[in-house]
Amino acid sequence: MTPLRIGLIGAGRMGTYHLETYERMEEATVVALVEPDEALARARIGRRPIDWVPDHWALAERGDIDAVSICTPSQHHATVTMDALSAGLHVLVEKPIATSLEDALRMAAAARTAGRKLMVGHVERFNPAVAKLAELIDEGRIGDVFRVHATRVGPLPERIRDVGVAIDLATHDLDIMQVVLGRDITSVYADGASFRHPSEEDLLTCLLRFGDDGPFGLLDVNWLTPEKRRELTVIGERGMLTASYITQDVWLTECAEAPTSWDELARVRGDAEGSALRFALRRVEPLRRELEAFVACVRDDTPEPVSAYDGCRTLIAALAVRESATHRRPVQLLDMPAPARVRVAA
Repeated sequence: MTPLRIGLIGAGRMGTYHLETYERMEEATVVALVEPDEALARARIGRRPIDWVPDHWALAERGDIDAVSICTPSQHHATVTMDALSAGLHVLVEKPIATSLEDALRMAAAARTAGRKLMVGHVERFNPAVAKLAELIDEGRIGDVFRVHATRVGPLPERIRDVGVAIDLATHDLDIMQVVLGRDITSVYADGASFRHPSEEDLLTCLLRFGDDGPFGLLDVNWLTPEKRRELTVIGERGMLTASYITQDVWLTECAEAPTSWDELARVRGDAEGSALRFALRRVEPLRRELEAFVACVRDDTPEPVSAYDGCRTLIAALAVRESATHRRPVQLLDMPAPARVRVAA
């Protein structure tokens, strides 16, 4: 099978990850790299048989590109995506889909009009720990869910200058929480501040609601913690699930049915603690899974695993978090019905 011909736009950290991952795939090959900094582009290309292209307009004029991976700064996602779609190319754009809902909706409409795929790079969707967590919740292993708590913290990355943690970090967990619970976020109440970032918020704490009678959510994101942590905890009537995005481990701690019979120990431990179970998952590379899924949806003309709708829904939540933190008041989210699935010929 002839590999899908990829144009990679952006040679920063994420673009480098895409380049190195595509290189290990048989289903796709990068034939051109778009990067205005020629020295950086040449350094990334090395001895690979990849053309350097100074801008994405020149890439669109080539006739040897099937699809693009867009790894530019977030503020350029909309412009580059719209140009790629108008050139008849399929698009994988890194999250967030855009920095404004207006742009995101225009991108979704443009993809439908062009009959091209537009997939959003929410890479945590392809983490096996997330899939296992969703499976266990669907099976009812912890019964009704009371609360979900996401932690995504670490040191300030030098590469981020155009957005804060609401758009760069929170989008991951705002998406995953809705996926594993199968429910949309309906309201947020957030507060935050900028301590080290020169212009954007670098710390946010959020309280979320999933429907009027749904679970609570807690979200803790910052660029101030010296140790990177990526965790999701879900508490339910029958126990607690904990997932580590980094180690790809999932633990189930079951609620005990009865207190311990040893009164002295009970006074020390409090209520009885349940048994704990660690699930052994096969470790995978989430980014490779994501790129393989993108290539497959283009080749097989199947729906995008992470659609423009998914990207818009998550962006709505992230913008609401930022709005709430700015004005220190609760924000109700827009209701965005899921679109009907329509198969479009490639």
